[in-house]
Amino acid sequence: MTALTLDQLVLRYCRQIIMQTMDHVRGRMREENIPYLRRCVPNPEIQKSDQNLTKAIDQEAEDLILGALQYKFAKLPGIKAYTVFSEELGIKTFPEGALEKDADLVVFVDPIDGTEFVEALQGGWSLIAVYDRRSDETICAVAGDIFLDRIYWASKGGYPECLDFITHSWYRLDGGVDPKVSLAGARVNVLTTKVERYRALSEETMLLNAILKADGRVNLSWGSNTIIQVAAGHADVAIEFAKGFATYDILPGLYIGLKSGLTILDLAGKPLTTKLDLDDIFATFRRDPKHPKRTPFVAAMDPELAEHVLRMLKRKKS
Repeated sequence: MTALTLDQLVLRYCRQIIMQTMDHVRGRMREENIPYLRRCVPNPEIQKSDQNLTKAIDQEAEDLILGALQYKFAKLPGIKAYTVFSEELGIKTFPEGALEKDADLVVFVDPIDGTEFVEALQGGWSLIAVYDRRSDETICAVAGDIFLDRIYWASKGGYPECLDFITHSWYRLDGGVDPKVSLAGARVNVLTTKVERYRALSEETMLLNAILKADGRVNLSWGSNTIIQVAAGHADVAIEFAKGFATYDILPGLYIGLKSGLTILDLAGKPLTTKLDLDDIFATFRRDPKHPKRTPFVAAMDPELAEHVLRMLKRKKS
């Protein structure tokens, strides 16, 4: 039997961890658990709005992921230590006592992306991506759609894929059938979860008028979900221009999207990659945990469509 490569092993463990997390979150959102979840978690690292009633579920999901990582990653051959960068935990190296400079891997985690949607049983994702510091590259990413019960993944040596547990279907991510090459009838994913996001979108009159003229649609989405839906063919364009995503939010979707063949550009028109400046990412977070390094983007299967949308954003701001 052929031994699995490191990226194959890491992918296997990450898929198992994300599926376990999805099951846990769905179970905890049953009605009898809501009173407990509405208690404020006494943790100063958690910077959630007081209006967010389920701080506890973020912490529970993160604790589950951290425990599973410690159990699973102890089995990885040749890996002495790894660093976790999570939205809730911050930056910490495992096993206990290991030094960050000695970590072979960096694991980016967002235990629940879209907590406010989880509260209403409308959605939410669990995200993980693993970076190999020795080869200076991302080696795998997994994204779990909690309530639609789908899991998406990609790895260094494999195809980007999705497993849908509801329809019992398994398919590769390739942008879907006949991906759009223009805005005509296009579905445009935009991150709009708070008032300032809506305002930013409403000010993009050139883009909105172009979508209207082409009889397109605006999908309100969030996190890596915006990009992964394009990779799966459920949307045609994904944009985030108002604020950008933190690394633990964007890296899973960015990696899966690029492995699926998407064109993903920053707002200057430069192609984004998953090669990371870890020192800069960590230093920015440590200076101000409320303002981690963020990345805006435009993503589409067709390069000309991505550039067309980007030009409309750039022209307005010039």
